[in-house]
Amino acid sequence: MSGQSEGWNLAKSWNRTVLKDWEIDRLLTDLEARTRKRYRQNTRKDLLLGLLCGYGIKKISKDLHKDNGVVRAGLSNIYRDIETLTEEPNYSVKSSNLVYVLERYGYRRGCAASVANYRLIPSNLPAPTYTQFVGRESEMETLLERLSPLHAAHMITVHGIGGVGKTALVLEAARLCLKASCENLADAPKFEAIIFISAKQQELVPNRIFQRQQGQRNLRGIFREIANTLDDPTIIQSPPSEQFDRVRRCLSRQRSLLIVDNMETIDDRDEVIEFLYNLPVCVKVVITTRERIALLPISLRNLPLNDGLQLIQQQAEEKNITLNQQDSQDLYDRTGGIPLAIVYALGQVSSGYSLTSVLTQLALATGDVARFCFEQSVQGIKKQPPHQLLMSLAIFPDSPLQAAVAEVAGLTAAPDCVNDGLGRLQQLSLITHNQKTGRYEMLSLTREYALAQLAVDQNFEKEARIRWVKWYLDFAHTYGGEDWEKWIHYNKLEEEHGNLRAVLYWCKDQGYYEQVRDLWLLLNHYANLYADWDERLDWLQWLIEESKRRCEWSSFVKIVIPKSWVLIREGSEQSLFEAEEILQQTWILRHHADLCVQADLAESIVRLQIRYKNYEDARHWLNIEEDLVHQAHLDKHKHIRYFIPVLYHSAEILYKEGKYPEAKILFQQVMQSAEQIKWHRVINSAQNWLADIAIVEGDRFTAQQLLIQGLAVAQSHKNKRRLARYQRSRAYWENKWGSPEEARKLAKQAMDNFEHLGMTRDAEEMQLLLNSP
Repeated sequence: MSGQSEGWNLAKSWNRTVLKDWEIDRLLTDLEARTRKRYRQNTRKDLLLGLLCGYGIKKISKDLHKDNGVVRAGLSNIYRDIETLTEEPNYSVKSSNLVYVLERYGYRRGCAASVANYRLIPSNLPAPTYTQFVGRESEMETLLERLSPLHAAHMITVHGIGGVGKTALVLEAARLCLKASCENLADAPKFEAIIFISAKQQELVPNRIFQRQQGQRNLRGIFREIANTLDDPTIIQSPPSEQFDRVRRCLSRQRSLLIVDNMETIDDRDEVIEFLYNLPVCVKVVITTRERIALLPISLRNLPLNDGLQLIQQQAEEKNITLNQQDSQDLYDRTGGIPLAIVYALGQVSSGYSLTSVLTQLALATGDVARFCFEQSVQGIKKQPPHQLLMSLAIFPDSPLQAAVAEVAGLTAAPDCVNDGLGRLQQLSLITHNQKTGRYEMLSLTREYALAQLAVDQNFEKEARIRWVKWYLDFAHTYGGEDWEKWIHYNKLEEEHGNLRAVLYWCKDQGYYEQVRDLWLLLNHYANLYADWDERLDWLQWLIEESKRRCEWSSFVKIVIPKSWVLIREGSEQSLFEAEEILQQTWILRHHADLCVQADLAESIVRLQIRYKNYEDARHWLNIEEDLVHQAHLDKHKHIRYFIPVLYHSAEILYKEGKYPEAKILFQQVMQSAEQIKWHRVINSAQNWLADIAIVEGDRFTAQQLLIQGLAVAQSHKNKRRLARYQRSRAYWENKWGSPEEARKLAKQAMDNFEHLGMTRDAEEMQLLLNSP
């Protein structure tokens, strides 16, 4: 972050006649073009002009109200920029040879019109604490637009959590306006007076939080600051009952910008807001606050990644800190892109602390950053529903739905408390509501602070975590389960993927086997389509070991089936060997499971034999599977569900044997049966096989239609495995009838997707197609 000093307003004592002799505009233009840094609207310009006046560091620091160290660092950067501009091979540019170097490279003594036309504007803006303002382009554009006399806005609010940069943004805008007003520029709105009123009680510096001794925290203090800035003592000398009218008359004489910083710490807020609201229309009022006020608000959140990294790099350079790319990323992630936290952290590093220790400290609820940013806001809601909701929100790693937050907070029976509490948290800028998704979001630094608060309230955390697990078990019961019933609802599970994983990991860490087992069995079919396969094998292995340790053989059989499915799909020699071993062991224990589970187990053995190309053995196990289905005496829909795999794998074997007409008939029967129970995934899969048969039989049009329809369904349902297989089939179609280039492109996409899914044999098949002439 950084900004511009008051320049000539603060440097009134500087000898402008010297500056008139310099060709300032061309020098500034050249410096900006070569270094890609801002000079015209930046502190750099003031420092450069001070050098050209021949002033030393102490004089420049005093006149610009800046720390000597800041000025020294800024001047060093300017010397380096001029070396870059002039490409001076013989000199290291410094104050003693600056003029010589510039004249040697063609910068003549001319006239600086911007200085000659300079006029003084009453202003009390503080000196900036930074050297370059970073980011916030859209917010700055909006703010300057609303400050324009053409905009009807009279009062503007900038709100956000502590440390997000509200004051910095408003002061940077005010400095741009001051510069435009003093130098008669068209870069920003012009004012005839700019008044800054701060009610800030605390400042965060790298060593500590210190209490401010001065501040205008009531209406009388605001009147006093206006009187001092406008040099009108009659305001304060008047009786209190007349001061408001005098302020109005005084402000109405010119177009004024009045900034009230930290509205939330003002004692008589209602009275102050009433005063501001009734000011004349020639006065633009900007309010910064941690609490949202419905007065044409501009909401500030964390800096986006690129801006955050730019600020980190800028601060590191100023403090002579070396950070690699990963260090910068870690700092951005831990601070959540909060500008004050970034500046504070690098200030700590420059003081001698290691980056690792600083990053650890940032997450502590008792740390300076957390206390400065959140303590004041949270203090007023402790032991109230908003605080319960804040701590509950922090449990979710991904943005949750309102129903989930209400359940975890234990407030489901009190919807009014939930609505009011979430509204209060939004007013305090602790959370935001995404209107598009309906979810509630918080910054990572806010979440770390709330989690620390949660850890202190152990009883609430224990109860909240139990409610959290229960909510997601109920959620999985609603939207999870077998894909023949729930495939169309899997998008709901995908939206909660991160939160579901967090529940699983937490339950595993706590040793809650039953909850992991129940949740995983509900998510298993969804995981077949969406989840990462390596992670699935880890979970399944843990569940297998735990069920075996407990001699819970019914669950053991159920869990082995999806593990064998994953291993068979991977297709490597080692995976198939492992699948064969566990299936043989589990078949002995099949009687601990019901007949439907036994049929699924037999189907896994069928899949394995097909992979091994043992088609006669596969048919033998298909007969066993079919017998188990008949013995189960299922109702019509369930019977269709468990008989479809028998048809499907019979058709698959016929296809592998090259008996395409027979395979085609069976796959058509599979589609008809699947349509009866709306088993969309199997319909989509059978359609893919029929397209492959059409390609083999030379039916170009039918194959094309089937592939177009099927691919659209696979994409809409985000079925990664089926999507890869449709890409494979389309590659074969293009290779036979279409474009060789398109065929190679599709084959590459399919190969990449197969590799991502761990399906090594399928990936090898695509590599062969790519290698073919």
